[in-house]
Amino acid sequence: MLALGVIQPSASPWDSPVVLVPKKDGSVRFCVDYRKPYAITVSDAYPMPRPDELLDKLGGARYLTTMDLTKGNWQVLLDADAWLKLAFITPLGLYEFLTLPFSLKGAPATFQRLLDQLLRGMESFAVAYIDDICVFSQTWEDHVSQVRQVLDRLQGAGLTVKAEKYKVGMAEVSYLGHRVGSGRLKPEPAKVEVIRD
Repeated sequence: MLALGVIQPSASPWDSPVVLVPKKDGSVRFCVDYRKPYAITVSDAYPMPRPDELLDKLGGARYLTTMDLTKGNWQVLLDADAWLKLAFITPLGLYEFLTLPFSLKGAPATFQRLLDQLLRGMESFAVAYIDDICVFSQTWEDHVSQVRQVLDRLQGAGLTVKAEKYKVGMAEVSYLGHRVGSGRLKPEPAKVEVIRD
């Protein structure tokens, strides 16, 4: 995180403990227990989109492209006055975030607002749920053009897409825990299997 410019050494009077959370891909998510700063935090009331409404928009599309932003929150720079409050303790000393931490209370709303503003005017062919974006189209020509428009907006904002999670021009994709496309919407088979078993 130091090398990426996400954190810096701190001399803050604030200190929050680190929590390491396992992810489903086997890697570990670095989180911080920010209960102390939350005591003075005003919650962000920005609404999260309803997954069922997003999925309904995608169901009838012939072509779908999904993209996940690389370390999404870390691409959002924080105001300097927030740095001290976001300090955390490690065995190597005290550090503070320069970018939006994943475990921060208002992070999902902040990121959703960013993506909604970024994709404004593209609602007829692009949706986002936090850092998961889906472009949906009826024709290949429209799809190529619309994917390019979304990528241009992301590039203009300095945001990057995770290459290994980038699926282009698919008839069916996995999005928000569902298989969607070709006029169908169904739960992800692995999720149904867990419930069945």
